[in-house]
Amino acid sequence: MIEKIYLGLILIFFILAFAIKNIKTYLSTKTSIRGKSKKLTSSILISTVVYILIFLRLTILEPDWILEIDLLEYALIKTIGIVIVSIGFILGILALIAMKNSWRVGIKYNQKTALVTSGIYSISRNPYFLSYDILIFGYILIFPSIILLFFYLILVIVFHKMILEEENYLQSVHNNEYLKYKNKVNRYLTVKLF
Repeated sequence: MIEKIYLGLILIFFILAFAIKNIKTYLSTKTSIRGKSKKLTSSILISTVVYILIFLRLTILEPDWILEIDLLEYALIKTIGIVIVSIGFILGILALIAMKNSWRVGIKYNQKTALVTSGIYSISRNPYFLSYDILIFGYILIFPSIILLFFYLILVIVFHKMILEEENYLQSVHNNEYLKYKNKVNRYLTVKLF
């Protein structure tokens, strides 16, 4: 029971952090921060379905309703899932904080924001997308649902396409500064051993 409460709170706080960041940035900049594209709209709709399914599974849905595979004998997988959910949550919060007023939801072609390259952005060019992917993957390890996995895979593809579009935009706006950053930091994760 405590585990489900923890997982539910993580999900709620992840969603709230996103919403609060949007409102805070809007109030600071006094301008719309949401871009418009079919990919963005798709990602929001699919994310909402995923959030609802996870929340319902944490509260009232039985495993059969979301075609969940029974892995109860694999307690380690569930524990790893909880750790991964926690890591995804922390990465997401760090990404939201680091973006300050450069935060946008989608691409706003009529706005130029500062290129953020410090903090969590020094190891990933897309830590918020990465955090979302990690967080939901953790939930899938906990609730190995065919339906959740299906939506997750579609969402990963949509996010990747959004990232590619954003990279082209950042290249056109920040030119050499973005090229240097791109050559130094990987799209998803940069691991420096030495």
